[in-house]
Amino acid sequence: VHNEVIRKLIRAHEGYEVKTIGDSFFVAFTCPTSAVLFAAQVQLDMMDAPWPESLLDLPDGLEEASPSGGLLWRGLRVRIGVHVGEAKVEVHRETLKADYFGP
Repeated sequence: VHNEVIRKLIRAHEGYEVKTIGDSFFVAFTCPTSAVLFAAQVQLDMMDAPWPESLLDLPDGLEEASPSGGLLWRGLRVRIGVHVGEAKVEVHRETLKADYFGP
């Protein structure tokens, strides 16, 4: 579910999946605005994702409401960092995909 949500939004925000390491995604965007919009939408879509009941029953998967009763969280939580700056692009010698390095 996690990967499906993220990959759908990478495409929707015209990002490029550089690589994954474990459950982490490294994604490049042409502009910072696209990256920030992607990050915000991931958080929203994770709450609406079709998580299995077994995950929603765990302490870290439970629905969490605000004092006013609005939904704050539901399901798997993710951390997202956004870095901005000039990137150095190199072709990975094994995958032949673009790999990004920079600030």
